[in-house]
Amino acid sequence: MKKVLLCLFAVLTLLAGCDVLKSANSLKSCKFAMKNVTDVSVAGINLTNKSKFSDISATDVLKLGAAYLTKSFPLTFNVNVNVTNPNPTTAKLAGLDYIVWIDDVKMTSGSMNQSLTVAQNETAVMPLNFSIDLLEILKGQSKDKILSFGCGLATGNPDVSRVKVSFKPAFNIGGSIIKSPAYITIGGNKLMPSSN
Repeated sequence: MKKVLLCLFAVLTLLAGCDVLKSANSLKSCKFAMKNVTDVSVAGINLTNKSKFSDISATDVLKLGAAYLTKSFPLTFNVNVNVTNPNPTTAKLAGLDYIVWIDDVKMTSGSMNQSLTVAQNETAVMPLNFSIDLLEILKGQSKDKILSFGCGLATGNPDVSRVKVSFKPAFNIGGSIIKSPAYITIGGNKLMPSSN
């Protein structure tokens, strides 16, 4: 009886491993595309639908000035990524390494334990949330330039700001996280700098 249970356990483990491998193979052939950039704010001020400095209210200008004087100008935004699974099996993302570029300037990089399951022949949205200190990145620039940078991101104006995300998706195989060997880059329309 013990041998039968061990054999049954081995078969179930093998089948589970096959499902994980199928899921990993499905993830490899998924298509990734930038859906949009949302919830853009600088120093806590929502910049949605503001295309230039003069669109900011007088109260918000005072807040921005105070933030600038404290040497902290945080930019927060969400990048929504469409993940399309053209396969007959479910794809499961276990996490990712990322590099965020705005106007081809490397803004930040890191890792996320982002999980996502995409059913066969379906598209799911993967939300990625970022927070960057613009004063640190754009040292020596004027307050207006820094704010214009954020406003351009909020309006999607390609002449002011372009967002790209390079990422290496990872998947879980038998309890081990396996990362893609190369970065996938989505968004933007300028020549991509090396992401190595």
